[in-house]
Amino acid sequence: MCANRALHTGMHQASHGVEGRGRIALLVLGTIALLAFVKIGQDVLVQRATPFDDAVRSWMSLHRTPGAYSLFLWVTRIGSTRVMYAVALIASVYLWYRDDWRVAASVLIAPAMAIAVYETVKRIYGRARPPGFNHVTDGSFSFPSAHATAATAVCCSLAYVLWREGAFGRLATLALGIIVPVLVGASRVYLDAHWATDVLGGWSAGLCIAMISAGAYDRARRRGHTRAAANSGPRTTR
Repeated sequence: MCANRALHTGMHQASHGVEGRGRIALLVLGTIALLAFVKIGQDVLVQRATPFDDAVRSWMSLHRTPGAYSLFLWVTRIGSTRVMYAVALIASVYLWYRDDWRVAASVLIAPAMAIAVYETVKRIYGRARPPGFNHVTDGSFSFPSAHATAATAVCCSLAYVLWREGAFGRLATLALGIIVPVLVGASRVYLDAHWATDVLGGWSAGLCIAMISAGAYDRARRRGHTRAAANSGPRTTR
C-alpha cells in the first residue's frame, strides 16, 4: 500500500511538472506572437504598403498560373472564416459529448476572440487591400487577414486540444496546427486579396489567441479531471 501511494504521489508530481512546463511554453509562445503582431502593426501604420509587401506581391504576380490560382482559390474557400467557425463548433460539441462543457467552451474562445480582434483592428487601421488581381475580396479592410487570423486561432487551438485529448497523433496535430493555417494565409497573398503583412499579422494574432484558448483548456482539464475520470473511466490524455 505504501509503495502504491508513493508511486501515485510520484506520478501526480510528475504530471504537475509537465503541466507547469506546458503553461510556461504557452505563455512564452503567446507573448512572442503578441509582440510580433504589435511590431507588424507598427510597420503597417507607418507605411500602408511596406517594401516587403511590394516585393512579395511582385513575386506572386510573376509566378501566378491558372492551375495554382484554381488550387489556392479552393484553399481560400475551404479555409474561410465560416468554415473555421463551423469546425470549431463541431469540435466543441464533440468535446462536450466526450468530456465536459468547460473543455468544450475553451475551444469556442478561439473563434470568438478572432472575430473580435480582426473586426476591431480592421476598423482601427482602415488599410486598403491590394488592387485585386481577380477581385476575390469582400470589400472589407485589409489588416489583419480574417482568413489567416481565424484559421490560425481555430486550427492551432484545436490541434492542441485534440492532441491532449488523445484524439490526434503527432502528424495530424502538426498538419492541422501548421500546414492548414500556412496554406490558408498563403492563398490570400497568392490571390492578391491581401498584402503579405496582413497575413503575417493574422498568423501572429491567431497564434496568440490559440495560446489563450489552450490555456483555458488546460485550466478546464485541471478543474474537471477528477469528475471526468469518475464519469467516463480511464482515458488517454497528454
